[in-house]
Amino acid sequence: MLLPAIVSVGLVGQANAQTAGRAVWSMKRSNQDSVALRSAGLTAVASFSRLVVSDGSTPASGTTTVPYSATRGQAFAPNADGSGWPSAAPSAGPGSNPRRSHYEQFAVTVTAPTRLDSLLFTTVATSSPGGRVAVMYSLSNFTADSSNFSGGKGPAYAGYTSGSTTVPASSGGVLPATADGSFPATGTVATTSAIVPQFVSATGNTGTFRFAMNGATGVVLPAGRTLTVRLYFTINNSATGRYILLKDVTLKGQAGTTTATKASRAQTNLVAYPNPVADRLLVQHPAATIGGRVTIYSLTGQLVATALAQPGTVNTALPLSQLASGLYLAEYVDDQQRITAKFVKQ
Repeated sequence: MLLPAIVSVGLVGQANAQTAGRAVWSMKRSNQDSVALRSAGLTAVASFSRLVVSDGSTPASGTTTVPYSATRGQAFAPNADGSGWPSAAPSAGPGSNPRRSHYEQFAVTVTAPTRLDSLLFTTVATSSPGGRVAVMYSLSNFTADSSNFSGGKGPAYAGYTSGSTTVPASSGGVLPATADGSFPATGTVATTSAIVPQFVSATGNTGTFRFAMNGATGVVLPAGRTLTVRLYFTINNSATGRYILLKDVTLKGQAGTTTATKASRAQTNLVAYPNPVADRLLVQHPAATIGGRVTIYSLTGQLVATALAQPGTVNTALPLSQLASGLYLAEYVDDQQRITAKFVKQ
């Protein structure tokens, strides 16, 4: 884990717990996130800007790379044949360093207060050691703000020399200030981008990066807010067959409770029973506040049942006899927290 769980305890005050959010894009078959791994009440979307997936053709140089693979992940470039990276931007590729115009974007929107504090992804560059990546996040879809991540760790990579550029080998670990994946305060080019390892068939796509968001504090999204993360890539090679391979993109957080006494800390576990259930499900939750509710979702994210929790109560019952058999998610939400539990409907 990149960050420890943060729990701040004061002498007085009211608990203000946030649920830890999670979204995972495996990139094995498409750019859709994994519904089974997505936090309840959270939506997730990925999209390109001036990049496209591989067309799967055999390039003039390099090797054939399919657009999606269970082991390699998603393959993309400015052009579908894997060419165009260092050509003059913005008409084609980003150039020799990542540029704000060329990226893959990952956005999550929440329906209740949610904490996110870490970005993880695995990436390599095919047929070239000249891959680079930079990362940023925004709470306004990059219209009014953008922030560098506050710390990162990267994979090991081999050293190389290309023209006047020499990159020494690295054993991985904390990213140095000269290659930390950040953008300057002003300007459109990331001059301290992190190095993306070259794909090696013997080891596959194993270049894992981990970035912290806003230090140990993380980011707490209020209900209805969207967090947008952009991954900016380039490869300093103009030939065909040069693709970025990307998989297991993960945004996640760890829940915390702020300004609260130990005695008044909100309950963080949700219990749904009996499990499996045939007819009537009883959901045990923290003492409900006004507006608290219990909601049932299918694993595809479809809302299938909901009930208001009576203020002050710690149990809410829902009749589920008409529900199809399968795995479901129960969620309790109020103005301070969102907690979930999985259960099986017989």
